[in-house]
Amino acid sequence: MTLSTTAFDRIRSLARRRPSAWWRRSLALGLAVLALVTAFWPDVGHPAVTAARDLPAGVPLTADDVRVVSLPAPLPGSFGGADAVVGRALTSPARAGVPLTDFDLAGVPGDLASVAVRVADQGLADLVRVGGRVDVVSSAGEVLAENASVRETRGQVVLVTLPRRDATRVAALSLDHGLAVTLR
Repeated sequence: MTLSTTAFDRIRSLARRRPSAWWRRSLALGLAVLALVTAFWPDVGHPAVTAARDLPAGVPLTADDVRVVSLPAPLPGSFGGADAVVGRALTSPARAGVPLTDFDLAGVPGDLASVAVRVADQGLADLVRVGGRVDVVSSAGEVLAENASVRETRGQVVLVTLPRRDATRVAALSLDHGLAVTLR
């Protein structure tokens, strides 16, 4: 038998041979080690914007108010960078370390306004807490604003943050009449 000198013939003759037991065991061991490494490989994580400290509702966010952390799984509605939330206002208070989502933020900073509402019932005004959500109701029973965020309370006056389209009507009616709030 003569050996061929072309590379193609050499490869073809090597392919006809059965691999040795050592080669097969080495390949199996290598594949097992690769499977183990990939099973325990750390996930690089998914970036999400979180509150850097306890934040009140209705105040536009700054770069110091938020930080980007890596979460083990993606969070629907979360933001990957701080620039997506800077300048926007929270619709409700947020605790430090809690991821911020699209549900937590108002559309744009210009669409919210804060209004002082004189509550007709002092007992009800005492139950309203900062960070809570309320509906503002006129003396005629008309709902003037829904899901307004409470920013501050002082006696019978409750400062609420609500959409600008409702704010002027609430402010105008609050001048003449005491309004009611319903707790959510």
